Amino acid sequence: MKKEELKEYDGKEGRPAYVAYKGNIYDVTNSKLWKNGSHINRHFAGEDLTDQMSVAPHGDDIMSRFEIVGTFEAEEITEEHDKMDRLRDWYRKFHPHPVFIHFPMGLFFFSAIMQLLFLIFNYSPYENAAFYSLLIAAVTSIPATLSGIFSWWLNYQTMLTRTFKMKLYLSIILVLLGILAALIRIFIPTVSFDSNLFFYVYNCFLFASFPM
Repeated sequence: MKKEELKEYDGKEGRPAYVAYKGNIYDVTNSKLWKNGSHINRHFAGEDLTDQMSVAPHGDDIMSRFEIVGTFEAEEITEEHDKMDRLRDWYRKFHPHPVFIHFPMGLFFFSAIMQLLFLIFNYSPYENAAFYSLLIAAVTSIPATLSGIFSWWLNYQTMLTRTFKMKLYLSIILVLLGILAALIRIFIPTVSFDSNLFFYVYNCFLFASFPM
């Protein structure tokens, strides 16, 4: 079965749901995880999943659950395709996004906790800890977001599902919140001690970064 033929088995409107993987065609029509030809809104019937499965959280053995109904005639591997495979191998070796993302995640949380303690106890070292944590979190949120966009492009071909839209928009907002809050604190060092407009803006940005 060729690529164009496989597209006809997309699992929609009562059609069978077939997927290709490593040269074989699998029938996933009756799987509860492939309703209407969609799997967790990321993978779709009628496609070759060989590249996508390389970064899936499960191994090849999961395909043994499904019946093989034919063979897939994959397109000739181009130089560009080979380059993408090398990039995926590099990504699986170094995991840049999982490495970077833990810094802002932990530091934004720590910053919010320290600022809250400062507002309760009015103890200035808490405020300093909140600021330095916020500053590092804001800086590291940039490579974390960029590596996430790179991972999205490399592993999911910039598939714009609802989940990816939310991740993309909230990540951009988080970077802006962190940078703006840090800049306010840098240019107005006493912002946490002055009850004015900037005090409320700074704290809103700082605390909003945690749930974001």
